[in-house]
Amino acid sequence: MKINKLNVEFEYNFELFALISSAKDYKLAWHLNKILNLHLCKTEDLIIEFLHKSKIYISNFTFDKEYSSFRLLKNKACEFENVPKPYLVPELKEYDYLLMLHDEAGEWDLEQITVLLKNISVIQYLIKVNPENLKSKENLIFN
Repeated sequence: MKINKLNVEFEYNFELFALISSAKDYKLAWHLNKILNLHLCKTEDLIIEFLHKSKIYISNFTFDKEYSSFRLLKNKACEFENVPKPYLVPELKEYDYLLMLHDEAGEWDLEQITVLLKNISVIQYLIKVNPENLKSKENLIFN
């Protein structure tokens, strides 16, 4: 019997920053709102279900404009069931938060955002990450 295999490739058309911060998620969102002139709001936790009935719950803040959006995600799950590594992106487990920027219109200057983020007192360290290089990049695909 011949087996056909469906290969699905996603486009990772967003910028991703990994942040180290000991601040609570709502406090970090407040700083981001103030510095970047956003309005990140707490939305329902993301529930990511894996094979074998395991799942994680991820804290989630969003800000949407017509052609761009920001999403602040806590990397470590606030709740988890049957998961040995309760991280959204396990290979970035040393980072506390992930900041995603979808910018279809190109209205945001990434260099300026990086400089502004580095000047936020509650962020100890940050890097820009290429999502294509992540082993668990599929965890970053959601509505």
